Amino acid sequence: MPAASVGATNSWGIYLIASAVLVGIMTPQLMGVAGDSREGADWRCADGVRAALDALRPGVTIVMACESWPGGDPIKLGGTQVSAAYGSGTIVFPSRWRLPNVTLVPSATYRAWLDGAQVQVTPIG
Repeated sequence: MPAASVGATNSWGIYLIASAVLVGIMTPQLMGVAGDSREGADWRCADGVRAALDALRPGVTIVMACESWPGGDPIKLGGTQVSAAYGSGTIVFPSRWRLPNVTLVPSATYRAWLDGAQVQVTPIG
């Protein structure tokens, strides 16, 4: 076997081993970044739902959807809280109005209106 072929094979082998080691070293940091990104997306979505529901007035109906990447976390309504559990914690926002016990699924559309001091939420479709 020519020396150039052996050298090229060894170079590729070392390259593949170094790549695997680099992925192994960087995995914890990448998982942390992914978790922070997921928490930020859930925070924005839950805060947006809370703001939309708090802005309701008698006679006003809104249609809302919280678009999220596949695997986004559901938003839970209950009592006077809007919350999202993202894996390592839960984000909770207080609401102005009394809320039904409903879980809002990402990418689904909902209709919400105020009935007295209670918000009503129903899925559309």
